[in-house]
Amino acid sequence: MEITTQPEDLIHQIDSWKEEVNEVREEVKLMRERLEQIALSVAPEEVMKSVEHFENRLLRQREVADEMFHDIKQFAKSQSDQPQTVIHDDRPVCDYETLQRRMEIFQKLFVELKEDFNHFMMNEV
Repeated sequence: MEITTQPEDLIHQIDSWKEEVNEVREEVKLMRERLEQIALSVAPEEVMKSVEHFENRLLRQREVADEMFHDIKQFAKSQSDQPQTVIHDDRPVCDYETLQRRMEIFQKLFVELKEDFNHFMMNEV
């Protein structure tokens, strides 16, 4: 399928994705800081298990954010006139529709994580 967006629209979309991924990185950092405060407190064992669970989820979310940012940058490079770099992994970055779907999934999963985290913070702490 051919990309029907104009180059200016594509540049705007890429910049928007990069900004969103950076915002997720910042939110993950803030959530980890909140968990660290709980981890340093004297909390019941069940709360500490949840803290560990969220620490793992946030760590993975940060890894995925880093991968998305890298892939968005690679996609931007693939759309320019610059010489292409070799990609050494299996994440597709040359296809706009695929990258767009991955970004939608990234957004959806982060919203779910954030909702779970906020529920935990309101009800368990």
